[in-house]
Amino acid sequence: MKVCSIVSFIKEHWTGEEVNWDLIVKAALLHDLGNIVRFDFDNHPEFLREEPPRIDYWKGVQERMVEKYGKDDHVATKKILQEAGADEKLIEIIWEMRFGESVATRDSNSWPLKIILYADLRVLPLGIGTLEERLADIRHRLLKYAARADFENLVEACRDIEKQIQEKVNVPLKQISEESVKMDQVLLEKEMK
Repeated sequence: MKVCSIVSFIKEHWTGEEVNWDLIVKAALLHDLGNIVRFDFDNHPEFLREEPPRIDYWKGVQERMVEKYGKDDHVATKKILQEAGADEKLIEIIWEMRFGESVATRDSNSWPLKIILYADLRVLPLGIGTLEERLADIRHRLLKYAARADFENLVEACRDIEKQIQEKVNVPLKQISEESVKMDQVLLEKEMK
């Protein structure tokens, strides 16, 4: 929901060419469907919030999901979306929106891809942060990326994506915060019910 709220903030202030906001919102809502296959219950209990009493339940769900979809969260998300009969364009944009593909995203002409990746990059596990805070989080927590030889190129590409989007909105992106998107999140949650 936080990624979706950031998308809504960008949409509200967008001055660039027309984009498919419906596609971007759907991608924001569905891009993390397979994340449970990679969740580390032992090393990140702070991310469970109110769920600790149900940890055994969630470990069982994770086990079944890994059995069915494998351990790669991106592959799992794609398979879940395909099973659900999601639109191919939606599946494609979610497949492409990865930190590890930041250079290709920066160099692409796809505003939906840039916007959804950027919105995702502004959300930390426990809330909305700056791009720099998220990049530090990736460096610290997601070793599969931090260990890559091209990690600094990926980081720079993310900064460039932020600059590209900044050129297409009429307010500073640094205004995106928990407070600035709270109303959008409340409205989105009401819409989802």
